[in-house]
Amino acid sequence: MNLSEPAAYSGELPDRAAAGEQGEALRRFREIMVQTDDLSWVDKTLAGLSHKMLWRDDESGASIALVRFEKGAGIPSEHAHASNQFMFCLSGRYTYEPTGITLTPGSFYWNPKGSVHGPTRAEEESVLLEVYDGPHYPTQPDWYTSAEDAR
Repeated sequence: MNLSEPAAYSGELPDRAAAGEQGEALRRFREIMVQTDDLSWVDKTLAGLSHKMLWRDDESGASIALVRFEKGAGIPSEHAHASNQFMFCLSGRYTYEPTGITLTPGSFYWNPKGSVHGPTRAEEESVLLEVYDGPHYPTQPDWYTSAEDAR
């Protein structure tokens, strides 16, 4: 199953139960595992940017995704987010140009809600785990021609 399809972002799974020796339910749990290598990269309308959506809550706008920037690609202008943004660099070198902050493998970056940052540029192909605790943007940025890309 490819969870990059929009219909698979939110929703609940049925309970699963661990059974005891007599067949009684010992505990109930919901678990989801995604093999990210099985997901396809989905291009966004900003050249050089693609993602693998891992989870999204359509109600709150919160999400978790892998984002990939090709070398030289990045966010072209300063901007702010409508929620907290968290980035963990898995590979590459990804630079916030005005401040010179560069994410390298193992770097964790937190951009508080409303904080202006950018533009950014990938100095080499970069893959980041990106987490938002709410909606991404207060309004659709002009570098996206699709409203879906701004979610």
